[in-house]
Amino acid sequence: MVHSEVAGEVSRVLSSGYGNPSSIQRSGHRSKILLETARESVARLIAARPEEIVFTSGGTESNNLAVQGAALRAGRGHLVVSAIEHSSVLEASRHLETIGFQVSRVPPGRDGVVDPDALLAAVRNETVLVSLIHSSNEIGTLQPVTEVCRRLGRRGALVHSDAVQSAGKMALEVETLGADLVSLSAHKIGGPPGVGALWIRDGIALTPLLHGGGQEANRRAGTEALSLIAGFGMAARLAVEEISGEGLRLGGLRDALEAELARRISGVRFHGRGAPRLPNTISVAIEGCSGEALTIALDLEGIAVSTGSACAVGTVRPSHVLMALGCSEQVARSTLRISLGKATTRAEVDRFVDVLEAVVRRMRGSAERVPAAADSRRRP
Repeated sequence: MVHSEVAGEVSRVLSSGYGNPSSIQRSGHRSKILLETARESVARLIAARPEEIVFTSGGTESNNLAVQGAALRAGRGHLVVSAIEHSSVLEASRHLETIGFQVSRVPPGRDGVVDPDALLAAVRNETVLVSLIHSSNEIGTLQPVTEVCRRLGRRGALVHSDAVQSAGKMALEVETLGADLVSLSAHKIGGPPGVGALWIRDGIALTPLLHGGGQEANRRAGTEALSLIAGFGMAARLAVEEISGEGLRLGGLRDALEAELARRISGVRFHGRGAPRLPNTISVAIEGCSGEALTIALDLEGIAVSTGSACAVGTVRPSHVLMALGCSEQVARSTLRISLGKATTRAEVDRFVDVLEAVVRRMRGSAERVPAAADSRRRP
């Protein structure tokens, strides 16, 4: 949900006569100042330098710029990606395979965490990029990015980490993280959709995906979406101010919600619960229920959940993340992803559990009655 302060900032910029940040007119100069102020705010979110921030249209473009930009710069070679990456990383790597690159995909353990030993074992002399998501966008498990970077050392491969889900929900400093490329997205921190950023460590060159003008220091052509970027900057400033207290609050709500679900609904299975996780994400399979049917029933009650990544809406395939964990297709299809946010209250958590318990009871009752009715029709 877009924060009200962010929506106000986007509206203000749209209606205030700002110009093209690349132009030399007065309006262009004002726009350039606004652009760079937002860049400073986004950089502060991850303790980076402003000149290392490249604005994009969102996390998908940031991931593509990192993965394809690094590979195309190298010209040929090998990539290592985890099997639980966001689809934009996985699809970008599949595209690179069609033009001659080799890709190794490393699955996680059953706890939803990729083993650093397994990931590093896949690295070869010709590896040009390792991509390891910072936290799973579906189950929230934190991945050992820092350890991988430390142990990889100077073996020649760049490290990219998709931190779209993590930034703003936990303290994140790029120098401590150790990666070379980090993806961000505004809408995950209460900013407007349609804008994101890629942090590129100083001295690293990527092949641009968009060609045209020299915007973003020749790394991403196209007139910057100034109003959205200003909103991103506002969201980043708010996140920096609230990050520690909000993380503790959301973690408490998450733990309370999981405890109530386990107590009141039989046959629940939490994915990644035993591993370090983000404070706001729950992934739970509910035996005997369709995740899609649950999502629809909850939506009718004014409650929004999903069956996996929101970017995969409309697909009929089970979650690739859950399948990579070794879940059966049945378990994957019975899973809900529940996200908590700034506006979530304890009263809303309690209502959610009440509604979900009633919906599950109704669905399981319907499933049990169907075979009985069918049997009675077969009797003479």
